[in-house]
Amino acid sequence: MTYSILSLLAVTIFCAIHLLAVKTQALDFYMHGRFLSAGGGIAIAYVFIDLLPKLSASDAIVSENLAGVFPYFQRHVYIMALAGFLLFFIVDRASQNPQSQKRAFYLSLGSYALFNFLVGYGIADPYNPEVKPLALFTFAMGLHYFTNDYSLNASYGDLYNREGKWILMLCLYLGWWMGQSYILSRTAIALVSAFIGGGVMMNVIRHELPKNNPNNLSAFICSTVFYTAILLAF
Repeated sequence: MTYSILSLLAVTIFCAIHLLAVKTQALDFYMHGRFLSAGGGIAIAYVFIDLLPKLSASDAIVSENLAGVFPYFQRHVYIMALAGFLLFFIVDRASQNPQSQKRAFYLSLGSYALFNFLVGYGIADPYNPEVKPLALFTFAMGLHYFTNDYSLNASYGDLYNREGKWILMLCLYLGWWMGQSYILSRTAIALVSAFIGGGVMMNVIRHELPKNNPNNLSAFICSTVFYTAILLAF
């Protein structure tokens, strides 16, 4: 099976999670907490144990290629990861204003649409080391999508299910198609992956810290340790 088909299958799995995540609303609060915290723990283990070390290895290449463009900047991939973190932090704060729910929804939707486009694009590149092994990346990111969809469903309900999830699914496929059609440089792919990593970190923190969110500390810790062991084995 070619990598193009495997990457398309991964994108389709992400879309299926967007489509079916609403069904989990039938679970009780504590069961939600276990599932969501386990997903968050796996996603955060992926970022710290797998993605960040690979980005560190790519930073020298990125810095060399961008030295003439941004001569006073170093650690470009970490700056991009910070940008992803800050974007989703700003969106989270803006969405907490109860007087402008629709505006907050479209702001959240725009940021997640960009995130999905970049995931689709990054996963389409067969030479992108940040998404290898593809099965482990798909598993971690799929659980991350599960956590995000819970938050979007809880915050926006029908508005998200009527419009939002379809736009996010479209952005995944559009990003994948663009990745198949236009190959970016190694530098650009590393920056895209760094932005994704920063976004994942913020989204996990956003879910796990508030007391009113369903979360489970033991599930978070156990899943983090478990997935860390798997990543170290590979």
